[in-house]
Amino acid sequence: MGAVRERVASCPGCPMNLRKLQHVLALAQYQNFSRACTEVHLSQSALSRSIQSIESELGFPLFDRNAQRITLTPHGKVFVDRARRIDFEVRELMRDLALLERGEFGEICIGLGATPAALLRQPILTFGAVNAPNVRVILKRGNTADLLGMLLAERIDMFVGDIASLAPQPEIEITPLPRWPAAFFCGRAHPLGGMTRVSPEALLTYPVGCTHLSKYALDDLQQHLGSPIADRIKLQSDDFGELEAAAAVSDVVILGSRPVFDEAVRAGRLHQIPLDPPLAGSARFGIVVLTGRTQSVTMCRINALVQDVFNKFAEGSSTI
Repeated sequence: MGAVRERVASCPGCPMNLRKLQHVLALAQYQNFSRACTEVHLSQSALSRSIQSIESELGFPLFDRNAQRITLTPHGKVFVDRARRIDFEVRELMRDLALLERGEFGEICIGLGATPAALLRQPILTFGAVNAPNVRVILKRGNTADLLGMLLAERIDMFVGDIASLAPQPEIEITPLPRWPAAFFCGRAHPLGGMTRVSPEALLTYPVGCTHLSKYALDDLQQHLGSPIADRIKLQSDDFGELEAAAAVSDVVILGSRPVFDEAVRAGRLHQIPLDPPLAGSARFGIVVLTGRTQSVTMCRINALVQDVFNKFAEGSSTI
């Protein structure tokens, strides 16, 4: 057995010659040179030379040949059994690659920050279910630091998050997304809800609820409001549903993106506080991927979807 292993190891080209494997499989299936030749589109002499070549490389015969029929030798039976598996796996590999090229196969793991999750979860999952049903789409939540760590560790393929705190680095590529101003919101029974004009001073007499804010966002808010906001933040959650629920039963004012709370405002559960002057700053969101990483067709389409969603919200913010 050791000698056989040595002979096989000494001809590394044999297992890789898939065409020769197919020649052996055809002859094993039909046990007839004429029918096998038709299957592999070779002349009988060419097929015979191919079989003899692989037998010579292996160092033992695969077939017993006589006038009546062609049968497999013991070595041939083992070889054909493994060759069938190899042939199947190669065909499956080519099929999977073709499906992947068309965006119809594989797995995509996408990280989302708080606001991107609120805006993109449904569009991305709907896109996957309708346009790429054989692709497993996985969404993961996190702040920018956590998402960056997952990306660099290749536990996610991309993420959409706050890029204000991301320093340029060679390992990642960042595509900035369209921006729109943030706003403050309150419950429908809140004293500020019925006012037509609210000063920053009046706003900050109430506790603030928000998601995790980058230093860039805190500095921008402090500059606009004329007072540090960090001390007024009493509730912090990356789940906007939790923030909305808190605002509905308390005097907390919540900071966020209008598109996130649009349905709640339209339904009357929340009011957008008419801050004067209104916030001019906006969160800086972007798509982050690994530098030089080839993107699948589905990944490219999801990237386009993300940009389309943000474009529509940015265009709509001018009419709000």
